[in-house]
Amino acid sequence: MTEETEFKRIGPPKVTAKIGNLFTVEITLNGAPDSIWQNFFRNPSHSKYNEAHPSNAMIAGDKITFSWAENKIKENIIDLDSYIKQANDSINKKMSEKRSAEKRAQEEAIARQADIDRINESLKDL
Repeated sequence: MTEETEFKRIGPPKVTAKIGNLFTVEITLNGAPDSIWQNFFRNPSHSKYNEAHPSNAMIAGDKITFSWAENKIKENIIDLDSYIKQANDSINKKMSEKRSAEKRAQEEAIARQADIDRINESLKDL
């Protein structure tokens, strides 16, 4: 059985600071994503180019932090959740492709060895 990556936001977002008209908003994930997942998150396949774009995020451990105007927080959190899902889907697709390629390579190695064994068997009496 293969395990899929499924990071998700846990709990509500938390405002941690205010600088001018911007609020620093922090969300907590159910784990700390690795750099591969972070790359998929920061470069989504479908996005809105606004202040919620993941390339504007700061990621530290299981926390993702942004700075937004108050009237954009709820809308941006919804967008952020979709970017998290996209990153999960992208990394799971990549891992599935990797597993398939490894399985094909293993099957090819077994077939090559079977050919070698067959030929060696036919040469035993020479």
